[in-house]
Amino acid sequence: MIASALQTVLHTLMFSLVAGTPLIMASFCCTPLTKKVVRFLPWATAPAFLVVAIAPLDLLVEVPWFFMGGSMELDATGRIFLCLSAFIWLLASFSSRSLLRYERNQARYLLFFLTSMAGNFGLILARGILGYYLFFAVMSFAAYGLVVHKESSDARSAGRIYLLLVMIGEVALFTALIILAHTSGSLAIKDMAGITYHPLTLSLLFIGFGVKVGALPLHGWMMPAYQATPIPAAAALAGSMVNAGILGWLRFLPLGQTACPKWAWLFIVAGALAAVYGVFIGLSRKKAGAVLGASSISQMGLITVIFGMGLVDQNAGLHAASLLILYLVHHSLAKSSLFFGFDLVEQQGHSLSRLEMAAIALPALALAGLPFTSGAISKTAFKELAVSLGEPWYGLSQFFLPITAMGTTMLMLHFLSLLKQGRDTSKPGRRETRIVFAVSFIAVAMVLWLWPAAGSAAAHSLTGAKLFQGLWPVVGGWFLFLVWQRIFSTTGVLEDDQKKHTAFDSIVYTVTRLLQEKEWQEPQQDRILASLRRFIPQLRRTEKIMGRWKVVGLSYLTLCLCLLLVLLCPLFY
Repeated sequence: MIASALQTVLHTLMFSLVAGTPLIMASFCCTPLTKKVVRFLPWATAPAFLVVAIAPLDLLVEVPWFFMGGSMELDATGRIFLCLSAFIWLLASFSSRSLLRYERNQARYLLFFLTSMAGNFGLILARGILGYYLFFAVMSFAAYGLVVHKESSDARSAGRIYLLLVMIGEVALFTALIILAHTSGSLAIKDMAGITYHPLTLSLLFIGFGVKVGALPLHGWMMPAYQATPIPAAAALAGSMVNAGILGWLRFLPLGQTACPKWAWLFIVAGALAAVYGVFIGLSRKKAGAVLGASSISQMGLITVIFGMGLVDQNAGLHAASLLILYLVHHSLAKSSLFFGFDLVEQQGHSLSRLEMAAIALPALALAGLPFTSGAISKTAFKELAVSLGEPWYGLSQFFLPITAMGTTMLMLHFLSLLKQGRDTSKPGRRETRIVFAVSFIAVAMVLWLWPAAGSAAAHSLTGAKLFQGLWPVVGGWFLFLVWQRIFSTTGVLEDDQKKHTAFDSIVYTVTRLLQEKEWQEPQQDRILASLRRFIPQLRRTEKIMGRWKVVGLSYLTLCLCLLLVLLCPLFY
């Protein structure tokens, strides 16, 4: 009896320390112990690794005193998410120590960094609706402090966009959770499985978690936030925090237990559009962080497609769930490695050597599905899911996957070309940054090949047919990139990044460049350009009006009132 009670107390303490340790360390950030917090920053992830290593699977821990009663559990899905998140936060912590060595706002950075980490870890373990929402909100709002940390005009602008979309997502998620709690009669997430989902609930869940995933049209925060956020924090944001949206969908719309064939098309179409849109918008950017943000829009779009395919029926959901996690691990490791490679350029102060560029090219081209990489394993598993679903999914995948692979290749080559330009000043901490990138490189190169769950897809990716299917889109993307560079080699799609442009200016500039490349008759060319330029002043004014705080605030207030009316409407209860 005593031994059982003691074991329960130890399990509760161990689970509580996963999110508690970063919060405790964050509480010391505004004290004379700040330097000590910097020194021991990587140790904030230690309890998470400990729980992953020794906690029994499906162990449920009740915490009655926490936030109206809470519970924590480590299931198979949670173990993978927690291990992946802890690894990325560990590397980001080591990288942050180099950043903080001469950072004047150490306390502020540490406070938001550790609070975001705590929220990220907490939502993975939370098994109650209220606890999950609390940790999700803590992570989301704490990340705002990281986005605006540099205090530049671009950072503040990125922070406003991020905060607006986060607030919309939080309102939508909170409303959806209230409806789910009323429908199921329980605050436990496990009781959500098997209930009938109202279309409104599905819409709110798509919006609430779609903001974090960057699903269209909720993607607007990704590119500016990834560019503005300090690189170590951006690596955690891109490699771990965005996964909270996918985990939320898995928790509240569990694949294999939930089937919504009509609503599956919402996820599939939105994801497919994001996969293509991310490539086009990324190629028009001249900053490496923004290009990686566009890449995340595209890659998370593919993951959204996989989730949508899993909603077609329950059998498809069982296959899609394992593929979703496989693809998520691949993307998280590769994207965080690219940020750490970007950090290496920032720290080094000049262009990288050929060996270093080749090392960064591995995770970059892995995203495109280059043979012998983790991307090839993920794409092979994707095709196998499409085969199991039959038509029209198999036919669509035969067309869709090569197109996205070519686009991703172009986008990643664009990113590598930006890295080649190097930096004008060097910073300290180069050795530690090299080690962080080396560890992330090894993880990208080896994890999926050694992971038993990926064994079948890894073996199939090495067949002759699969090697050719993975290689030709990469070669085709490389050729298209050379053509694209040739067209925009003089000044690029966009003009000098220091100048402020609206999206309409960029479109007109691109069309102008294309017209100059073609052999047009002068009168015809002049008429087209004159027609375009005539609309620019009005379009520019319209875009600026849409960005004003009064307009944004009124739109947000309108949304809140609409959601409040929905809650008061007895039709949904």
